[in-house]
Amino acid sequence: MSNQYPANEKPLFGISGSTVKLIAMVCMLLDHLAAIMIEQPLYQNALISANSQSELDHFLASHNTLVMAGSFLRSVGRIAFPLFAFLLVEGFLHTRSKLKYCRNLFIMALLAEIPFDLAFSNSAWNFTNQNTLFTLTLGLLTIWALSQMEQACHSSWLTLFYTLLVTAAGCGAAYLLHTDYTLYGILAIVLFYLFRTQRTTAAILACGALSMLGPEQWFCFLALIPILKYNGSRGLRLKYTFYLFYPLHLLVLYGAAHIMGL
Repeated sequence: MSNQYPANEKPLFGISGSTVKLIAMVCMLLDHLAAIMIEQPLYQNALISANSQSELDHFLASHNTLVMAGSFLRSVGRIAFPLFAFLLVEGFLHTRSKLKYCRNLFIMALLAEIPFDLAFSNSAWNFTNQNTLFTLTLGLLTIWALSQMEQACHSSWLTLFYTLLVTAAGCGAAYLLHTDYTLYGILAIVLFYLFRTQRTTAAILACGALSMLGPEQWFCFLALIPILKYNGSRGLRLKYTFYLFYPLHLLVLYGAAHIMGL
């Protein structure tokens, strides 16, 4: 669990929770900018223009600068989710109302789904992949269930059994619902919660879980830098900033891509 500071005493070192959140939001914006404005139109044009694998390779080679720019920005974007997962656990541990926290997250997940589908599938309804806020909501429900179990169980073996059972249920729900980051996102959130008193261990394990999605996810380990610099202070009041930023930035990028004819 993170350090707590009196209201009238500011920590001298490190960064606040709001700074961590802003870093995560910038990384997410760069990731989605690359996906929507560079990668999607580039690969769509490549598939239209190329009739064979060799033609496809030639097309991508001729647009190597765009390919590399998109790849770099997508790599930076891998930093975002572990930061949001870490902040979710911090928020859960310190919120006054876990029910309200979960309710707000779920409502915004519902509201963000259409912008998410428009941005990534050019369709208002696409149930093949659900947005990241659904992953965070399921992760929140999972660690909430774990916290209740910890209070009720007095046997270490029983606690272990229920921890595995609840985690499996959360991961299974994310997999079946096809949420962003699927079961690996839930596992990362659970690891941040279970190892909350050992922040370095938690961050390494959580990023390790996310890296199982593929080699490109290894960049998520860069999230350890802001996580380990976090000083436990809240910083700026950005309570609803992320909730609003998530769907709005997707709509803006989707609209910009269409205006530019991408």
